[in-house]
Amino acid sequence: MAEKIKRSKRRRDGGITGSIVIYLIMLFASVITLYPFLYVIANSLSDPAEVLRRSVVLWPVNFSIRSYQVLLGQKDVFQAYYNTIWYTVVGTIVNIIFTIMAAYPLSLKRFCLRKFVSTMVAITMFVSGGIIPTYIVVNRIGLYDSPWALVIPTAVSAYNLIVARSFFESLPLELSESAYLDGANDFVVLWRIIVPVSKPIIAVLVIFYAVGHWNDYFNPLIYLKSGSLKPIQIYLRGILIANDSGLTNTGGEIGLEQKYLFEALKFAVIVITVLPITVIYPFFQKYFVKGVMVGAVKS
Repeated sequence: MAEKIKRSKRRRDGGITGSIVIYLIMLFASVITLYPFLYVIANSLSDPAEVLRRSVVLWPVNFSIRSYQVLLGQKDVFQAYYNTIWYTVVGTIVNIIFTIMAAYPLSLKRFCLRKFVSTMVAITMFVSGGIIPTYIVVNRIGLYDSPWALVIPTAVSAYNLIVARSFFESLPLELSESAYLDGANDFVVLWRIIVPVSKPIIAVLVIFYAVGHWNDYFNPLIYLKSGSLKPIQIYLRGILIANDSGLTNTGGEIGLEQKYLFEALKFAVIVITVLPITVIYPFFQKYFVKGVMVGAVKS
């Protein structure tokens, strides 16, 4: 009896020790993950001179919003933000519709071209046409310098398509069979039966596609010429280049003041670029892990 008590006590002590180790590891991971965000925010809200002196560690030093005032006071910055929101919202909607409509047929074993199409999709993940052929195609079909140049050519991601297909394959066959017995066709089954129970994978696709559109930098740089169509990433790049060029051509006290402001401005640019996605992500987080894990069960 005494031996059992000792054994139980050792097991309990070992469990407590293991829990403490896990909590310490998680705390350390949280700190190293959150610190860069806090550091950037603190620098963006600090006095530019303190930023240049590297005095900011975690909290703002000599609190100042001057960098945000300068940034938001730039011409057409809100138009660029609207463009990015439009590309993200419209592009994500198009991505979700096309991905679901392509993934569902590929999840049906009775689809005769299932293996062939899946193989062709997988090949595109390793072999692409290249930048120049893609540019020529986009230009020839009249999408150059058009908002749709950032939506149509990237309507479907091969990786996301495979993840969605795997999720649909994991759904019980009974869901669709009962609808077929009632006379429903594939289109009705997809949008009335399958989509409503596919919130986890849809949430995953929304996050993947939305983040991709929001952070897209290379495609706008190639396909968009008009300044009125530039997304926020390209616009902010122009602001930084303009400020950097101004510093190299200016001297004296004015040049020093601009140098102070330029350092803080870089951190403000980072904050307003990543903040929207950071705020939206928690609303989809509960579906995210579930959707990724279920979609990764089958291949």
